[in-house]
Amino acid sequence: MLTVFWSSEHVVLTDFLEKETTIKSQRYIETLTALKRRIKQIGIRSETLLQHDNARPHTSAATRDAIQCLDFSVLPHPLYSPDLTPGDFHLFPKLKEHLKGQHFSCDEEVKSEVRKWFQKQSTNFFKDGFQRLVQRWRKCIEVRGDFVEK
Repeated sequence: MLTVFWSSEHVVLTDFLEKETTIKSQRYIETLTALKRRIKQIGIRSETLLQHDNARPHTSAATRDAIQCLDFSVLPHPLYSPDLTPGDFHLFPKLKEHLKGQHFSCDEEVKSEVRKWFQKQSTNFFKDGFQRLVQRWRKCIEVRGDFVEK
């Protein structure tokens, strides 16, 4: 499994989960802590706004406390709304299309190819994902919370 944090310009952090493990609150907190270090390292000075779904590791009391301590803000996410997750409607479908039909001999090859693909994407690719999110939020509001899909 891959967790990706991205800005309107580029990928900030990728976190690959090892096989046969699951994300629990502590693991997610470790990832958020790594994200905070990465943000400082690359010199992002604007507010960090997280957009994640309502999975338990994202909403536990421990995670909420860590998010507050790390000085992140969270964009509210309606329940059962994959149509409002930019990774689901923008980033991952295009990444999957790129990887389709390729054969890899080990996990490290997959990780390397994923990182290369992210690096090849233009700023416009990432900006488009955010613009599409704004459009989908507007539609969601117009239809009073029903699924937006497209």
